[in-house]
Amino acid sequence: ARNDIDGNGIPDQNLDRIYDVLFASSSGDRAEQYLTPDRRSAQVDYAIDSGASQAEAAADTREFAEEFRYKTTATGQIVVFDAVTDIIFNSSIQGLIIAMGLTGLFLVIAYAVLESKPLLGIANLFPILIAIAFLLGTMRYLGISLNALTGTILSISIGLGIAYSVHATHRFIDEYNAGADAYESMIITLSGTGGALLGSMLTTSLGTGALALAITPVLGDFGLLMALSVVYSFVFTVIALPPAVLLWEHYHGIWEGINLSVSG
Repeated sequence: ARNDIDGNGIPDQNLDRIYDVLFASSSGDRAEQYLTPDRRSAQVDYAIDSGASQAEAAADTREFAEEFRYKTTATGQIVVFDAVTDIIFNSSIQGLIIAMGLTGLFLVIAYAVLESKPLLGIANLFPILIAIAFLLGTMRYLGISLNALTGTILSISIGLGIAYSVHATHRFIDEYNAGADAYESMIITLSGTGGALLGSMLTTSLGTGALALAITPVLGDFGLLMALSVVYSFVFTVIALPPAVLLWEHYHGIWEGINLSVSG
């Protein structure tokens, strides 16, 4: 009180002496939890609504930190976890884009060198793009958060799922080069290799899906999403690849017609 010049309840002078008395008192151990050793920084705790989500609580904490006149940093377990979640999400999306780009580039080059049909590499990507979209939607529906473990599934699903599309496309090329049109070639492909792809999908999805029974929830979510990624990849190979291939034939025919006209 003697050092409170303006009477607002806050001491204005002799702060070092006041702090010395504070730390020497019975409350000294509590003061050490909120004040740094150099006495230039302090920690401020405040309560939040127990029903608030992690994102809402983190956003409110940052907004509250801006109300202080001095430099203030929002921290705490919720804020840190929210920041980590954002970093994981951004890195997962970045990894997904890179993996998709490199996969598409490899397929375009491979089909161009082996079959002189580079655009088939782009057609191969349609099923896996739809499968990833459905996988993200399923995660949102089931309330599975995007974390360090589940985030890796987005890129892994490309490697697992593209195999179904590549196998089907390879069989399609064999039939197409034999003289059948795109529609007939795809019918032969699905009837000829569909059973093998189905068996592969069932064994892979059941094997990885067994992890859903794990005691650890994170490991269970990982196994469930791995199984779903395989199932979605197979399903959309059957559903989305035929239209993509028919679209490829349409533009491939136009491109060949242009080449013939130029040659003529």
